[in-house]
Amino acid sequence: MKPGRIRMTVHRSGKIYIVIAIALGVLALNGRNNFYYLAAASLLGYMTASGWAGKRNIKGASVSLSFPDEIYADTPFFATVEVKNIKRYQAMSLIDLNVLGASAFFPMIRPGERKTASVEISVPLRGAKDVEGVALSSVYPFNLFTCNLFAPLAPCPAAIIVFPKPVIASESVRMSCMMSEDETEAISRPRLQKPLSDLDIAGVRPYVEGDPMKLIHWKSSAKTGTLKSRLYEAQCGGKIIDLDRLSSLGMEKGLSCASGEIRESIRTGEAIGLLDRGKLFAASDARPDKLSMLEVLALHE
Repeated sequence: MKPGRIRMTVHRSGKIYIVIAIALGVLALNGRNNFYYLAAASLLGYMTASGWAGKRNIKGASVSLSFPDEIYADTPFFATVEVKNIKRYQAMSLIDLNVLGASAFFPMIRPGERKTASVEISVPLRGAKDVEGVALSSVYPFNLFTCNLFAPLAPCPAAIIVFPKPVIASESVRMSCMMSEDETEAISRPRLQKPLSDLDIAGVRPYVEGDPMKLIHWKSSAKTGTLKSRLYEAQCGGKIIDLDRLSSLGMEKGLSCASGEIRESIRTGEAIGLLDRGKLFAASDARPDKLSMLEVLALHE
């Protein structure tokens, strides 16, 4: 259905209503009875008014969506949907909303009012996905017809990244896919031999007595009210996942195992890194870095 175009479907009750109106019309023609003429005309006028009111009711919706920063394939998550009635005088009534298979119901949205709802969504496959809009429908006013409208998102379509479904691998698989300390040290040594710069910052941590003044991250300290120190990649310890080793399990299963490890490290705060086809994402305990690794897994080809 094209955005902005209203499509109407007839309910079973509406079909019965139409049959009765036609039957009365036939009786009026055959019987030449003014009562039948009046009844048929009233039913047809009532049906026309119902369709017109239904179309007017569903117009004028502005919809926006808010997604969490962690979305995993085949794993339910909650998104927030906001509907605003941009009409000046008319309320919107009996609004059903559907987005990515999840639904919400708004009994009434007054003129100029905003209403929000949380919807539980599950996306089956990993990767990038564009959500261009949501489907609105309403049986207002008399449940004879359903008016359907595809409302584009305001201000623009939402682009989401769906991470691989997280799977907790067995201990043997976990040990086989993790790089050893010697391998980690060998791959990190070139980083340790060059001077540290702002490009090597992996995150920030609470200030520890004895930290040099040049390590203090003044912007983060000002925002939080407590001293924070820069944490460089070369200072980060932690395990590193070798994605190439996980490929022996199969592409999707390997990505799911890596996703499960990173998701668990987000929960525990443990530092973790990723090696993907020779490209190293240094071990970090910073949440943005872990989300970047998950994005790599989501878009992996």
